[in-house]
Amino acid sequence: MTIASLPETYRPGPDPTFAPGPRTPLPGLDQALAATGYALVWGRPADWAPEPAAIRRLLGREFGRYERIGSPEHRHRFAASRMLLKHAAAAALGAEPEQLELARRPGGRPYVRGCDQLEVSLSHTGRMLVVAVSQLGLVGVDVEAADRPVLGSPVERDICIAREAEDIGRLPAERRNAALVRLWTLKEAYSKALGFGMRLPFTSFGFEPVGGEGPGRLLRADGVPVEQGGWSFQSHVLDGAYTASAAISRRALGPTRDTQARTMLDGDLAATVLAAAAHRAGPEPARDGAESGPGR
Repeated sequence: MTIASLPETYRPGPDPTFAPGPRTPLPGLDQALAATGYALVWGRPADWAPEPAAIRRLLGREFGRYERIGSPEHRHRFAASRMLLKHAAAAALGAEPEQLELARRPGGRPYVRGCDQLEVSLSHTGRMLVVAVSQLGLVGVDVEAADRPVLGSPVERDICIAREAEDIGRLPAERRNAALVRLWTLKEAYSKALGFGMRLPFTSFGFEPVGGEGPGRLLRADGVPVEQGGWSFQSHVLDGAYTASAAISRRALGPTRDTQARTMLDGDLAATVLAAAAHRAGPEPARDGAESGPGR
């Protein structure tokens, strides 16, 4: 079976786009959105650090959360990840980053206020930032250091269903930890896309294959593959040292993929509505001797 003959949910996704810093074009993002409807973008915290004077404006309602972060390194990554997310979302929307406001839904999932046709997600660790933007529906992304010790730790027990544990046991010893990290990021990404965060037990579902990169397939807790319902799952190695996974739904939003600010609105409709509003308002009356009209 060739890749082209596979169902779309099981095909390899587009390569993540590297973003070297603000005001840098992201042609890979545009190409990925045009081809698949979603894109992953990654960068480094040092390249995306906002100016200190701009942090409050950048974070908006999240500024209080930023202030409560005890570690300076974590605060730095937190702000840098929002900076990258704003720029990626602005590129997808054909807008300026300064025009966008980020907010969080009750379950913690981020969104761009007033832009229902674009879903976003973010993750950061160490020297890595990753964001996802999707015109298709819900999306979640997670990243971890590929060599983070998981094998033999309590985390391993909380990650794996029985079939995954068996599959990992059949891998060469040197590949097992990396396989566990892949599973961890896949499950984090899916849980974040659903808005559950850590409330979804990772032993209630699984993925295959456990190793490598590329697409994953969803399993029930007993290890039986299930119909994914339009979801696709992708993993990538970034910068040679990090594993990033994304969960992408294709059923949550409407049929249009157009998220460009300049084309989303129907021009004739907008002109009609504005003209009707102006007609209802009528000319503004003069007050206190001031002149009305265009010269005012």
